[in-house]
Amino acid sequence: MINTLIVGLGNIGFKYDKINPKKKLTHSSSILYNKNFRLIGGVDSKKNISNQFKKLYKAPIFNNLQLSLKKLNPELIIFTNQPSFKDLLYVSNNKNLKFILVEKPYIKSPSEIKNIIKKLKKKKIIFSLNFQRNFSKKYINLFDKINAGIIGNINKFFCFYNKSFITNGSHFLNLVTLYANKLNKVEKVNNSKENFKLKFNNCEVYFFKVNDTDYNNNSLTIFGDKGKIEISSRPEKCTVYKRKNDNLYKNYFILKKYKTFHLNEKEIQKPVLNNIYNVLKKKQKVLYSVKNMLKYYQIINKLNLK
Repeated sequence: MINTLIVGLGNIGFKYDKINPKKKLTHSSSILYNKNFRLIGGVDSKKNISNQFKKLYKAPIFNNLQLSLKKLNPELIIFTNQPSFKDLLYVSNNKNLKFILVEKPYIKSPSEIKNIIKKLKKKKIIFSLNFQRNFSKKYINLFDKINAGIIGNINKFFCFYNKSFITNGSHFLNLVTLYANKLNKVEKVNNSKENFKLKFNNCEVYFFKVNDTDYNNNSLTIFGDKGKIEISSRPEKCTVYKRKNDNLYKNYFILKKYKTFHLNEKEIQKPVLNNIYNVLKKKQKVLYSVKNMLKYYQIINKLNLK
């Protein structure tokens, strides 16, 4: 079993766990009920969340990272918050540590992230970002269909996100980076730092912030020269539209609904944990590559987020 420490239990995770931890939606519950992992502790500064964690998971809780590592020796550390460069450097000194997973990646300096990757590699510690869609078999199947040309050559993305960009918009940016080439320019839309346009060599990408309280507003539309794909949430699914000639108007075309794929995972963290376990047992490579990570961070840096 892989000894696991979770840093940052989160207000949203706190509410999910309070209702029903056996749904295995959060990192804490996913680890607790996975036979290949052992939850050895958590880190959170909020008392109400800490008290609930101790009660539900019967594991020690600490109010800071430094104290937790004086008492525990994790093999896997999951950061659900945004670790600083110093945090990552500090945990890398733990002798038993084999894997670091970061849920909300945000380090502004490309030189810092390259430096930490280099240091972790020397210590044989694997570092990965937790964009769980990359690990989902349902999404991997969708990526394969896109790569096979189901909507032709991709030329435009429209992304709508709520809350902060790092919390939700970053997951869509991750999907964009799978297909976009070199980033040439970042432009504000409507003079807003939360709405912006990214111009890549091969496509344009638009991000718009919408109502903070409605998760149904999270959506991504991918346009190709032969159709489009709409990805929506609650429930998470995608609908493929293919380009067809318009019977009424010559030389015009319409987009006709072709197929719908359901993308929801009942246990959203399970594919991620399976990958970590298989990597540590030398059975599989890390699905989120260092190359993709550096590409993501380079874009984040150019967005100049706060």
